Amino acid sequence: MSSTSARAHWLGMAGVALTAAVLTAVLFWPMLVYPNDHFVTAGGDALQSYYVTAFYAMHNTGTQFTGMNYPFGEHFNYPSLQPLLAVTMGFLQRHGVETGRYAVAIINSAALSSLLITPVVVYAILRRTRLPVVYAAVLALLIGFMSPQVLRLDAHLALSYAWFVPLLWYCIIRMQEAPARWQWYGAFVASTLFMATVMPYFLALGCFFLLGHVLVLGMQQPNMRRWLGRMLVAALLPLLLFRAYLWATDPVTDRPPNPYGLLVYVATPGTVFTPALGKLHDWWQRHLPGSSDSYEGLAYVGLVCTATLVVALVVGLGSVVRRRRWWQLGRPALPLHLRTGLWAAGLLLLLSFGYPFKWRWLDALTDYAGPVKQFRSLGRFAWPFYYVATTFTAYYLYRAWRFLRLRRQPMVALAGLALILFWAIDAWYQVSAKAAQVSEAVGANDFLDPNTSLASRMTWSKRQISDFQAIMPLPYFNIGTDKFDLSGSGNSFYQAYKMSATTGLPLLASYIPRASVGQVMQHIQLFSSELIPKTLLAAFPSQKPILLLVTPDALTEAEQRLVRLGHLLVQAPEGSLYELPLAALGATSLARERAKADSLLPALPARAGGLRVTTPAGVIVQGYDSAPDRRGRLGAGAFYAPKEGFSTLYDGPLPMPADTGRYEASVWMYAKSNYGLGNMQIKQYEAGGREIDHQTADARHATEVLGDWVRVVVPFRRAPTAVRLEILYDNRDLLVDDLLVRPLNTDVYYYVGTGAQRQLIKNTYPLNP
Repeated sequence: MSSTSARAHWLGMAGVALTAAVLTAVLFWPMLVYPNDHFVTAGGDALQSYYVTAFYAMHNTGTQFTGMNYPFGEHFNYPSLQPLLAVTMGFLQRHGVETGRYAVAIINSAALSSLLITPVVVYAILRRTRLPVVYAAVLALLIGFMSPQVLRLDAHLALSYAWFVPLLWYCIIRMQEAPARWQWYGAFVASTLFMATVMPYFLALGCFFLLGHVLVLGMQQPNMRRWLGRMLVAALLPLLLFRAYLWATDPVTDRPPNPYGLLVYVATPGTVFTPALGKLHDWWQRHLPGSSDSYEGLAYVGLVCTATLVVALVVGLGSVVRRRRWWQLGRPALPLHLRTGLWAAGLLLLLSFGYPFKWRWLDALTDYAGPVKQFRSLGRFAWPFYYVATTFTAYYLYRAWRFLRLRRQPMVALAGLALILFWAIDAWYQVSAKAAQVSEAVGANDFLDPNTSLASRMTWSKRQISDFQAIMPLPYFNIGTDKFDLSGSGNSFYQAYKMSATTGLPLLASYIPRASVGQVMQHIQLFSSELIPKTLLAAFPSQKPILLLVTPDALTEAEQRLVRLGHLLVQAPEGSLYELPLAALGATSLARERAKADSLLPALPARAGGLRVTTPAGVIVQGYDSAPDRRGRLGAGAFYAPKEGFSTLYDGPLPMPADTGRYEASVWMYAKSNYGLGNMQIKQYEAGGREIDHQTADARHATEVLGDWVRVVVPFRRAPTAVRLEILYDNRDLLVDDLLVRPLNTDVYYYVGTGAQRQLIKNTYPLNP
């Protein structure tokens, strides 16, 4: 490159950076002027990101985050706290710089900085594609501001760093240009590990993208095969190092092996090739319904790019067929990095669509795809395709323009300007719509202001934060295992995060992906009935009470019970605070129930199977003692169905009287299976076989936890004409035991075991200590 060309190149890059800064200021001016007062969203994942980062910066060090999942805490790679950013903020906080209080401003600014950096990286790629300076600068701005990661600004802030994917592609381009030079392999590994400290999804994206290049180069470029070993090492080394780091620093061993969403959070042709946001999206939805709006799969390349890809495919196929150059089907006449990039990104695009996992004949492959399933949002793997496809479009349009100009068809060549203008309009509609959306929510200054927290009012009751060991928000939230879904409320999230961050008091709740199943079950057990001892209390480091934070929302019966056990300290419009002693939280009714059983049982006649029932009503008890699977809960046997689908737990006559009273069907589900908890269904049929009632219970909302088992309950009323009852369970890797159907006013007693192992059971609950 001559000195003049080099000067023009660097001036173009500076122009791109300056223009990107101006456009960012125009689009996001309110957030730039008042960065600490603007939530991108005042709830959900975005609010969680603000909270966990602020809490870590102000109260934590090392790899442990203690703000949630008390008393265990969590490895800081699992909450959305962007570890590298949080560690830096924590260091500054401990050295007198108040970063925690301004976490909202810092996180917002870091996310918006991507809009400045991304066009510069894309410009460098376009220049490696031998495009002119001005043209490359304009297209870099369009591609950068239309990036699919800009759409993550309203929720997943750690995913909004759009510059990372094109940066890794740039490293791969340089590897192909100079395969003997080690620095680009090192730059790839270092960049990938760097971004893994922000969001592990970027680690998988980069490494899989390079692996795709290794495969394509090995098939198409024999002269590159001697260098593929280096590329393979560069692709695998970050994955291995990151896995080793987690193995060495994360003590949890029971994270869910099959997170929900592998074939749900996928991209579709609609999310890649049709408008995602803005006026064009609205027009498209009105006139061409049926396009997908799957949020996790958004990687819209633009209508100009979509049309260019179609034209290039048709023209290319026509040329191959006409000239009979069949070998060109896999090796079109393109610069090496564009050709290999299109193939590698195309493979990732298929993965983002859910292939090959969508093919039912490859179900076994899905079972053994554990590492891929941990990155359950496959739709995000479409992002590399966005950058490669738009770069190809920029190259193709420029080559078409040059061809037309040389053919002395300037008026036709001017059509290219119209395409670029339309592309710019498309990009502006999308990014401006997102900017307007994320600039709406204000009031973030109060979020981390300790003077506006409910905790500041506890002096009214002569109590202080140090008198308590943790905060329990009600409505309660515990989300992250994909087995349980206690989703709280917007108010309880906001007030709990606010109080925890400003006081340093951890939350006896959790909103952390891939959380420990066993730890979450111990938390949820706190809402179990008085028939169940609360094992989590033994892990508490002190006997200090719990601070209940109750926001003005509807509470479940289990939540109301805890409120009744507490003592009111503060009452305000935004919420109330209660003191909940551990003795009250841990009290059980087992002694009282055993005494009651001792007085009742002598007077109750024995039924078949040794049942003793407090009313004449008919009941159903199924212990599955003779089942082949011997992993029983109370006895030796249990019902097991390994395959996905509906399993019939009971299908037979209704033993209860012909009334319309209230009943419940319950079963205990083994909660540490490899998959979720599924749902239980009750169907009633008339004599002719017609279904007359159908009730369903989602097991993710269950709160009765005893050991490794969860009680799933379906309440129902017996239909007057019903003669047959069918009980179904929809799940994979299903292990259930102790089915019970009874009227709500009827208790069922029986014994299991013999000798010293003999236990008295009430309604499937053991009453022995």
